Amino acid sequence: MPGIERKPEVAGALVPVPTPNGVQPRQPTNLQGLLKFCMEATRSEDAPNDTQLLPMDEERRKWLESALKSMTVDVIDLLRKQIEILQNVDKIQPTDDISQYESAVETILDYVDDIDTACDFHKIGGFLVLYPCLKSNYTKLRAAGCELLAVLCQHNPYCQQVVLDNEFVPKLLKMIEDDEDVHVAVKALYALSAIIRHSEEGFGQFIHYNGPMILLKALDRGDDKLNTKATFLLTNLCDSQPDFKSRLVFLDYVPKLINLISKERQPSHEYVLTLLDSLVEANATALTECKHPRHHFEDVLRNYLRYCEDNIEDCAKEAQICTRLLHSVFEVGN
Repeated sequence: MPGIERKPEVAGALVPVPTPNGVQPRQPTNLQGLLKFCMEATRSEDAPNDTQLLPMDEERRKWLESALKSMTVDVIDLLRKQIEILQNVDKIQPTDDISQYESAVETILDYVDDIDTACDFHKIGGFLVLYPCLKSNYTKLRAAGCELLAVLCQHNPYCQQVVLDNEFVPKLLKMIEDDEDVHVAVKALYALSAIIRHSEEGFGQFIHYNGPMILLKALDRGDDKLNTKATFLLTNLCDSQPDFKSRLVFLDYVPKLINLISKERQPSHEYVLTLLDSLVEANATALTECKHPRHHFEDVLRNYLRYCEDNIEDCAKEAQICTRLLHSVFEVGN
């Protein structure tokens, strides 16, 4: 990946180890290259294919360069400035205005959804501000720190490895379990999902730090967004880790999930049903548990399906899943 040293000792540190060749993060593309790219990209749209590009006169060239310069941002310099602001997060006093810190995180978020920029953010020491944000006494800053961590790690093996090496997983699990503000818990779960999905080491840490039990308890918090993210992540792990299904059954996920969908319909119920559907697929233990009379699962599914039929525009997919579960678990149509 451009701009990233692939040495193990570099990837695992919150602050990268200097290298002899002094490679620096990439700078923005030069104006001439950008201009050439734009002209080539639009040539077929703006003129016949055989039209020759004529040299640009000096006055027009200078005007265009000036216009482009006014719109060009030195991303690395901008990120460094936000890092400097966030380095003082742990020094905030109760009477301080935190808007500048929130703004700093928002500015960083505008750029680090690009994988290479996220890696460069680590190279310039940006990961050092993550822990102070997660530990802040201010709810908004804890939530912002979690969101930043999530965006940095989304589909980014390099950044995932950095946070795994520095034990962010147990910190996030503790926030999901203990943070009084459920919005923070939702953002922490968002970050956790970005770190451990598609990562064997991340999944291992999730298991080691009792993640499945913590998410089971999180389903009791009664927050629909939290339930959605928890069940989405668990379904993903069931699909990628076959043995994980039996672990969830052993932890009594089945009665918890059935109880959730037996209540007034919520948007998260689609994801709860999807998780149940995943659990019973090629898993005899889950099938046996779902069939147990004490759960009244067949009645719950039939009641849910009747609701869906009366509100088919809102829950067509849920109706499909209910029908599939009735067939796979109880061998009935509908």
